[in-house]
Formats: sequence, structure tokens, C-alpha cells
Amino acid sequence: MFWSILLFVFEFIVVKAGFVWFSNQLWTLSIVPALTAIVYMRWGIYGVFYSVIGGIAICFASGANNQQYLIYCLGNMFSVVLFLMEKLIGKEKIRESVLASIVFGLVSALSMQIGRGVVSALFGNGFDMIVSFIATDIISTLFAVIIVWIARKLDGVFEDQISYLVRVNNEEKDKGGRE
Repeated sequence: MFWSILLFVFEFIVVKAGFVWFSNQLWTLSIVPALTAIVYMRWGIYGVFYSVIGGIAICFASGANNQQYLIYCLGNMFSVVLFLMEKLIGKEKIRESVLASIVFGLVSALSMQIGRGVVSALFGNGFDMIVSFIATDIISTLFAVIIVWIARKLDGVFEDQISYLVRVNNEEKDKGGRE
């Protein structure tokens, strides 16, 4: 719940700031891909719900219409590819490898952008929207890569939460046995 509130509040602020201060810019900034990647790593498939919440936050802050809500919410669900990566590679290998972590952040952003483009195309907007979503969200992609890279260095942040709790519990038991 904490991560959902964090996402919604900060995404709302980022989107509103973009509309007020940078309204003439061709790019956007979003924390959704970065935080979604972290949530997938922490709780697995539940990250897909988080990506939808991110889509709602973006649309709510920007005053989107119903079609845009569908494009962002359904498009963000393409992030489910992160869950497949976790199953194929393994969460621990992704977390421990700098390259795999960077790719995980990159895939988080690109999967959502491609997803939005595909859903938008299904509404008749053309597949060139995929390029448009990627191009306008390039800073969000870079942001996702950097945030995931930083998060992997923070204890328990970019880590499966069951594994983290077991590890911390074992460390406490070991510490208690030595005292």
C-alpha cells in the first residue's frame, strides 16, 4: 500500500509540474517504470497492478479522457514481461548483476511504452505511436535505469521480500546466538 501511495502522489506531482513548468517540451518524465520495476522485484506478479495504478495516476494528473485511461492502463500491463524475466533469469541473478538490473529497468520502461503504442494503435492511431511513446518518454527510461541501478545497492529495496525477511530473520538469529 505504501508503494501505491508513493507512486500516485509523486507521479501526480511530476505530471502536474511537467504541465505547468515544461508544457512546451516534447518529452515527459514518469517515475512509474522505475517504481514498477522495484515492485515486480519485491512482490512479483503484483507489479502488474502497480503499473495500472501508475497509468491511472498519469491520466488523472493530466486530465485524460477515457480512451487515454485505457491506453495507459492496458499499455502499462505489458510490463508483465518483467515477471517473465524473473521466472527465466531469477530474481536473485537480476538483483546481483549490474547488467541484468539495468536491462530490467530498461525493459520496464520500454514494455510500457510499447504497450501504450500497441493499445493506441488498436484504437486506430497507427503503430507509429510506439515510436512516439518511446521518444517522448526517453527521460523516463533513463530515470528507470538509474533508479533500479541505485535501488539494487540499497539493502532490501530491490529484493524479493520473502527472501529479504528470511535473510534478516536468519541474521538476527545468528546475532542473537553470538551474544
